[in-house]
Amino acid sequence: MRSAIALFGLLSTISSFSQGQSETLHKVEGQVMSARLGPDDWGVQDAGCDSKGNVFATLRKSEEDEPADRPLLIFDKAGLLKARFSSSSKDDPGVFPVEPTALLSDGGVARLTLPRWSCDPPSLSIFSAEGKLKSRVKLDPPAIIPYQLAVFPSGDSLISGLERSHSRRSLGAYKSFTGIYDKNGHLQKRLSPPEDAEIDADAERGDSRYAHGPMFGNMAVSFGQGRLADDGNVYLMRRTSPATVYVISPSGDVLRTLSIEPADRGQMPFDMQIGGGRIVVEFSLSCSADHCEGANFAVADALTGQKLSDYADDKSLGGVFGCYSAKPERFTFLTVGDDNKLRMIQASVK
Repeated sequence: MRSAIALFGLLSTISSFSQGQSETLHKVEGQVMSARLGPDDWGVQDAGCDSKGNVFATLRKSEEDEPADRPLLIFDKAGLLKARFSSSSKDDPGVFPVEPTALLSDGGVARLTLPRWSCDPPSLSIFSAEGKLKSRVKLDPPAIIPYQLAVFPSGDSLISGLERSHSRRSLGAYKSFTGIYDKNGHLQKRLSPPEDAEIDADAERGDSRYAHGPMFGNMAVSFGQGRLADDGNVYLMRRTSPATVYVISPSGDVLRTLSIEPADRGQMPFDMQIGGGRIVVEFSLSCSADHCEGANFAVADALTGQKLSDYADDKSLGGVFGCYSAKPERFTFLTVGDDNKLRMIQASVK
């Protein structure tokens, strides 16, 4: 469904188009971070920035499919380690090691933990900037597998994932869920974008773009992304081609829906960052744990979704796309090198 009307208030879908050929991103600066990594810290699982220039990276272990600890590291803009957060699974084997994470405006961290051996809802933990646990609450039903977390300045959270299925026909969760929760874990509003209903129907049928088979997963959700922007709204991306991005207000209203086209037809989105009134979607035909083959970056206006530019990776950057700044335009990547040191790489077209 595509529409080119209503910039404000009403839900709109704004189709984007590429303007000319892609320019190429080149490394302009590299910085070794101060953290000492363990011998098995192999790559960066997730990365991001806040408005103060702090950078976070979640590490991935090399020897285990589900490692016992995926530590979260937070650095200041000079690359100095500010805090290290061990994952909940290090002390509690009853929870999954993958924890969706969000940086808070006060320098703290919010993380979601999912029970491994029950179908209970996940729990939301809030940590101080020093790494101390401040609160932990169990979320209201339904039971979901969470994949995206963003925390508004009010303390309310937007959480998106897949609702656990109770059908014997289902081989894995496939029905999307997005909700607004208050700081006590109570569900305030459930969102039902019509595009999600279409994606769910395709996943239920076993569409290979989204599912491993009929009623077997929904990669549009599990491989999506969610970011809190400076405008106070959350940008929630679904892994579709073109990329579908919902702009969601703190009250849970879908203000608009953006459709971001890749530079090359058929590319799927892999990551997304927001900065300076722009949305940047990383597209790739295929991705490993810490590198995408044939990666392209589509930059669009965050209000209208209109394509501003396309950039290609010069294949020397690697790592996870962690940050974006518009003025000057910089793309920041985090990676672990062969010397087992965490590096932050900045790139631009010049």
